[in-house]
Amino acid sequence: MTRSSAPSAIHVAGVPVQLFGVAAGPTGWIAQLVINYAVSSYLCFPGDAPRAAAPPAGEHAVLLAVSFACLALALSGLWVSLAGLKGRHVAIAEDAFATAPGRSRFLAMCGVLSASAFAIAIAFDIPSTLALRLCWSIPQ
Repeated sequence: MTRSSAPSAIHVAGVPVQLFGVAAGPTGWIAQLVINYAVSSYLCFPGDAPRAAAPPAGEHAVLLAVSFACLALALSGLWVSLAGLKGRHVAIAEDAFATAPGRSRFLAMCGVLSASAFAIAIAFDIPSTLALRLCWSIPQ
């Protein structure tokens, strides 16, 4: 068997791009949970004791900005994975495994499932930012 010197018709995005598609959704969700928890807990407990007065205005804007940034991260992972699944080129890289379309399709499908599920989870957390009071034990 001889190999032809012509380039193969299969062009896949590099492994780092495919792994970004898989990891962007969970990373966005974890970042949303951790950052929002840290911001809201610091606003309510800036020292050893809870805050006696209401926190400064704008805390909901910060929490919403973090949530939307994390949602954008998850949706970018979904976009990258969908592009990889449809065979579009997000980033072309010289890949040692470029002749393995099964691996690329598998990673793209995992990225689509992962990013879409975590984007939905992030989207479901956003209304609670608007509906719930920060530092609920403080009368307002």
